Amino acid sequence: MLQGDIAVKRNRNAVSCRGKSCLWSKSVDGLVRVPYTLSNNYTSEEKTLIQGAMEEVAILTCVRFVPRHGEPSYLRIGPYDGCWSFVGRVGGAQDLSLMKPGCLHWGIIQHELLHSLGFQHEQCRSDRDKYIRINWGNISQDKERNFYKMSTQNLGVPYDYLSVLHYGKFAFANDAGKPTLEPTGNPHAFIGQRVGLSSLDVAKINKLYECNICSYLLPDVQGTFSWESKKNSNITTCVWLIRVPEDKVFLQFESFGVPSSPDCAHSSVTVYDGIGREFPILINRTCGSMTPPAKISSGKFIKIELTSSGIGSSFKATYNSIKCGESLTNATGNFSTPHFPSKYPNSMNCVWILSAPAGYKITLHVAPFSLEPSPSCSYDYFHLRDGRKQAKKCGHLPKLDFTSSTHSLLVHFHSDSSVQANGFFATYFFSPLSPKRKNDLLS
Repeated sequence: MLQGDIAVKRNRNAVSCRGKSCLWSKSVDGLVRVPYTLSNNYTSEEKTLIQGAMEEVAILTCVRFVPRHGEPSYLRIGPYDGCWSFVGRVGGAQDLSLMKPGCLHWGIIQHELLHSLGFQHEQCRSDRDKYIRINWGNISQDKERNFYKMSTQNLGVPYDYLSVLHYGKFAFANDAGKPTLEPTGNPHAFIGQRVGLSSLDVAKINKLYECNICSYLLPDVQGTFSWESKKNSNITTCVWLIRVPEDKVFLQFESFGVPSSPDCAHSSVTVYDGIGREFPILINRTCGSMTPPAKISSGKFIKIELTSSGIGSSFKATYNSIKCGESLTNATGNFSTPHFPSKYPNSMNCVWILSAPAGYKITLHVAPFSLEPSPSCSYDYFHLRDGRKQAKKCGHLPKLDFTSSTHSLLVHFHSDSSVQANGFFATYFFSPLSPKRKNDLLS
């Protein structure tokens, strides 16, 4: 075992994975299928977790981990003795160990899967000395070999501190408080995450296996992404996978223009509440110029899938990680700040999307209402959006009443890192929208 988790066959230098000999073969359809078996010592929930980590790789690359059907070379995944893998395809039944429970975490599973695809640890790259400093004096005795630099294929991809294949700052330390690895130029930079693939991990897989795929991983707490088909006229399909570190995803389209066709058969955008097509649909196949409604995921993933038959498609969207909130579609209901009537926590973002049937309005009553007061409500705030109309409130008020001019409302609660208050409690109900009363009542 080298570098802590890389297995080596006695009759072969498996660490030297170069060229095509240790890669999994590519089919004529452009897909790289990696057969695998899962030990029956895993529970159904544990198998689902492993397969989910595999699915994220499949969505963003041309690699597909597929159940074995007699193929001679395959991954034999089981809870053997720690977390480890061979590098690349070594032939025959190729063991990959994911011991439970310690190895059954999304990023650790993907770490070992990427080894099996042919990738070394990031900090052992041949060019690592430009980016990382090895503190040899802080490394435990007999563990120095885990930090040896190697001859690697870097594929023209930048060094990646956030790679799922990067060691953590204190890996194999002889003293828990002394780092063995420090980024040059910024010793306080975060390295060695195990949340999941990084964007550059995805780029490396697609380069190594020459994948002809349009895909984007969005792994940050918040971000913006867009599409213009006139700049990508040769691309007919593309996916964006949002994976926030924790909590839920709040997705908003700021602009949208996809050529219309019957049933949106030619060009469309579809949004899923999860990592694949088997998950619930948040926005069904849609086209035209009307901006789709904002959506909230049930977990930390949202997948956006574009199909385009030519130029003319474009959109811009933003996303945020939110700690609480939901989509509300019942005719009546209520919601409140976390811990109400006790003080709400610091550093919170909560979003509630109220959606009535077409032709209905929404009446919202908020009482009591107590948020930290500030000029322009720049610290803690209650932000309500009714179509293009908006209202932002804070401070201590006896009550707030709103009636929408459309059939949807969006409520965003934000608290900063200091000063708490008791928050608010809101009730709402839907009622038919009078054609004569469509004026906005948010002022």
